[in-house]
Formats: sequence, structure tokens, C-alpha cells
Amino acid sequence: MNIITQTPRLLIREFTAEDEVLSTVIDADDRLTQYVKKRTPQESKQVFKDTLKEYQNGSGLGRWGVFNIADNDFIGVCALKPSDYDKSRIELGYRLHLKYWGQGVATELAEALVSYGLNKIGLKEICAVTHPQNAASQRVLIKAGFAREGIVFWYGEDVPFFRVETPPKPSPEGRA
Repeated sequence: MNIITQTPRLLIREFTAEDEVLSTVIDADDRLTQYVKKRTPQESKQVFKDTLKEYQNGSGLGRWGVFNIADNDFIGVCALKPSDYDKSRIELGYRLHLKYWGQGVATELAEALVSYGLNKIGLKEICAVTHPQNAASQRVLIKAGFAREGIVFWYGEDVPFFRVETPPKPSPEGRA
């Protein structure tokens, strides 16, 4: 099991083959997929198999499981990977089980992924999009340091586009 990053409450790690049911169950919950493309059970299984294969490329990017450190409960799925709509951009995404909504978990997760992406693996920027009506996720992204930068046509519709980037390094004192 390869740990990607963690916070006081959250463990973000690569999935193992034994975790397949966790990933497919979250894809099957209509409440959790109301703002994203619904997958068939066969599509969910294929995405999971592809996820395990992608870990071998060593990029430090991927789709991972989020677990509660206190009791190892499965919280949800997160990703930091090239966007399906613009391969030049790294996109952040997540889906959490309903019982973890409204507890600051999404913000904590997004902040941890931003820190991991910008500081640990050296990304220059991370982007994210939300469904236009998903105000909760838009608030999460703003709290995690993203700036809203207009609208893009991704996922078959116009969606709000958010971006966070590595802050510029200050120049040494006395130099122009």
C-alpha cells in the first residue's frame, strides 16, 4: 500500500486490488454522482483496473482512496491526474460518501492534494471544475486556495473552471 499523503484525519493512498468494491460502490450511489458522469458497473470496474495499472508509471499522479485515520473507514475517492479534456492540465477531483459531507473533509482533502501536488511532486498549477450547480464544491475549492477563472466546456457542458498555482519565489533582497 503506497501512501500518497495524509492529514490528521485523512489517509490518502493508492488502491489495492482488494479495494475494488469500495470504488464501485461509490460509483453506484446516485447521490454521489449527481454532478458527474454516471458509470455502469462494468465501466467502474474498468476504471478501477486502469487505476491500478497507472500506478506503475511512477508519475506521482493518479486516482486514490481516502480513508479515516481513526477507524480506517472508506471516505471516498480523489484524483490528481491529467484532465481528460486538456492533457496539459492536472485536474483535482473527489467524491466522498454522504456521511462525510459538511464536516470539512472535502476542504481538508483538497488542501492536502494541493500541497502534495505543488510542493511534493513539483506541479506548477492544478485545476478543477465543478458542475455549475455544485456550490458546495465551489466553496471547497475557494477555501483550498483555488481562484475561479471563468468557464470551460468540459464533460459535455459549460462548467466553472478553478486554478491554483505555485506562488512565485521572492527575489533576494536588493536585487531587481
